[in-house]
Amino acid sequence: MKRILVTSFLLILLLGVKGQSPINVGLKFGMNYSSLITSFDEVFDKSQITHYHAGAFIRFSLDKVYLQPEVYFNTKGGIIDEFNALYIDEYDYSEQFSYQTIDIPILLGFHIVNKPIFNLRVYGGPVLSYVTTDPIINDFSDLNVEELKDNFIGAQIGVGFDLWFVTIDARVENTFNIFIESSEYSAANQVYLISAGIKLF
Repeated sequence: MKRILVTSFLLILLLGVKGQSPINVGLKFGMNYSSLITSFDEVFDKSQITHYHAGAFIRFSLDKVYLQPEVYFNTKGGIIDEFNALYIDEYDYSEQFSYQTIDIPILLGFHIVNKPIFNLRVYGGPVLSYVTTDPIINDFSDLNVEELKDNFIGAQIGVGFDLWFVTIDARVENTFNIFIESSEYSAANQVYLISAGIKLF
């Protein structure tokens, strides 16, 4: 039993040391809460949808500054509620609008605290999203699925911390218009992401 405990402790310590390398590669998984900011706000209310994201990251650290490119699969969208014309607190219908993307953020970060087994970070940067599936639309026929862009850009800011080889992040993402310029509508996604990751080396 003692050998198992000692071996486990040494393994955790070794992973922690690896986590302090100037270059880290890891996997991440988390939840995101996505809503639409639309050009038809006066007619429609907006609610969030909850989905998951998963992918990988690489971090290049130089003292307190680091660069962290990532790639992960994500689902975005929102719930669009049309108000009843006679009863303001009632909806004629509620429609979910969702689509899947491959997201590639390029984040520049700063270590507020940078200790051997713990660090606290802030970061931000652009994110490029590639749409991989047609959006799911049931009844809201005014939104033409062919009017969704194949790719669009946005920006992320966030805060995170590392404890040995475990990394935790919380960030917010705002995109630019997700529909083509000739579309009758325009919309952007606001996404809150919470993720946990592990540094492989």
